[in-house]
Amino acid sequence: MSMETLRAALPEEQRKYLDPAAPAPARMMASKGMLPLRPREMVIVMAGLTLDADAALAEGARASLKKLPDAVLAPVLASDLPFEALGIIAPLVEGRDVVLTPLCLNPAASDETLAVVAATASENLAEILAGNQQRCLRCDPLVRALSKNAKIRRSSLDMLFDFLVRSGVFYDDMPELGDAIARLTPHELLHAAEQIAVPDELKHLLDQSPLPSAQGGPEVEQPSGPDLDEFVETESAGETQPPPGEAAKDDHMPLLRLIAGLNVAQKVGLAIRGNHEARMLLIHDSNRVVANAAIRSPRVTEQEVIMAAQSRSISDEVVRVICTSKEMTRSYRVKLALVNNPKAPIAVAMRFLTLLRQSDLRTVAKSKNVPAGVANQAKRMVANKTGS
Repeated sequence: MSMETLRAALPEEQRKYLDPAAPAPARMMASKGMLPLRPREMVIVMAGLTLDADAALAEGARASLKKLPDAVLAPVLASDLPFEALGIIAPLVEGRDVVLTPLCLNPAASDETLAVVAATASENLAEILAGNQQRCLRCDPLVRALSKNAKIRRSSLDMLFDFLVRSGVFYDDMPELGDAIARLTPHELLHAAEQIAVPDELKHLLDQSPLPSAQGGPEVEQPSGPDLDEFVETESAGETQPPPGEAAKDDHMPLLRLIAGLNVAQKVGLAIRGNHEARMLLIHDSNRVVANAAIRSPRVTEQEVIMAAQSRSISDEVVRVICTSKEMTRSYRVKLALVNNPKAPIAVAMRFLTLLRQSDLRTVAKSKNVPAGVANQAKRMVANKTGS
């Protein structure tokens, strides 16, 4: 922060109090609020003195700011203070909503200052900050601080993330965005993805064809492309690569490198709007929001869901999405795939066991690749049916 900016905000005759060369007694009195200054100028001077090289003077100014009555400080924080002064004062008045409310509503407050306030804000203050959608759109730290604040209402946080997703804003490692994706309708999801620009070199992966028919209708033929387990995530390289020995798949490498270079928002946009090949790559992305978007894409087909449910390399997040979707699990083949996938929750596998055909039940009972509890239950079910 710059003391010069604060000095410039003062009338000429009062700038001397922020001059290190000024008499020490006058500066000490200023730090204690003992000079005949108007509240606005007094607060600016005290804020400036917190930056002074004299540690005792700076600490005295901080202590005096903390002690200023709400009736004095609140109107000042609603005025045209420099954003540097607001940033200095905000952490000093933690928990004082009477003064923090006008500070948060002051357009001069910086996004960074409000992010600091958001970390410990009360429920009412968090509501104000979450309702400032324009700030939230542009300030990642503010959104993250609000998401970690236990005092904010869950409904308000959901509304904020729904707004961000509809606006095409996605951050790294924020599972709330995946939950927001789940709350959008297919139309809203496509509209959100259209807000995200896809690099020209990847636009050939955008699917412009009509949406696939609803599950239960005729099966949509899959375009040619990589099988779901043909690619694995290579963390050390930071990009998705085909497994060793797949020399014939080298033509995919430029595409994989291009996708690996995208940010989270671009990957989400491509996962939702892309074609079969794009989804098959992005469904393996290490970011759960991206993988979530790929499996929830309105363009995903039943065959792709089956492939994902069968995959052993797919993330737990994708398996969870499939397991909790009534639409996706309507297919018998999806149910069967989930029973045979060790990543599926035991409770889900057990529930779908009761819906399997006898021949498939016998196969599960003999399988070495399913959890022991699932295999044993399948054996008991086979024995019961054989005995009857």
